Amino acid sequence: MFVFQLLDSYAVSGFCLLFLMFFECIAVSWAFGVNRFYDGIKDMIGYYPCFWWKICWTVTTPAICVGVFIFNIIKFVPVKYLDYEFPWWSHVVGWLAGLSSMMCIPAYMIYIWFATPGSFSERWRKLVRIDDDVATLRAKLNPVKAAAIKEEFNL
Repeated sequence: MFVFQLLDSYAVSGFCLLFLMFFECIAVSWAFGVNRFYDGIKDMIGYYPCFWWKICWTVTTPAICVGVFIFNIIKFVPVKYLDYEFPWWSHVVGWLAGLSSMMCIPAYMIYIWFATPGSFSERWRKLVRIDDDVATLRAKLNPVKAAAIKEEFNL
């Protein structure tokens, strides 16, 4: 139960989830593009959702994630199980377990940055934005299915 308490407090909830949610929102709304995402949802459900969702994906959700993340850091209290206080090294192990999942995103960002050829601006343009829109990508990957979708939704 002690190990479960450590992993639950450090690795599975709170910091890690907020960190990953923040980067997911940034990737979808800013890198992929909120308008492309909006068009993709229209393709899936047949109509555009309320404009309010665009604001949530681009501003509200990332801001709330950062705010709660900072609040959790400020109000951090070391984990206890009943009356047992964990030794200092167990907190280090807990933080390392949490950081192991959180560091995958920045580590891959650094790796792909140095693995991509070109100047700073070329790499930035190539890595941050997708050149084709969803319909063009769909047509390249499966032209028969793309034509059926286009016909079904009268696009």
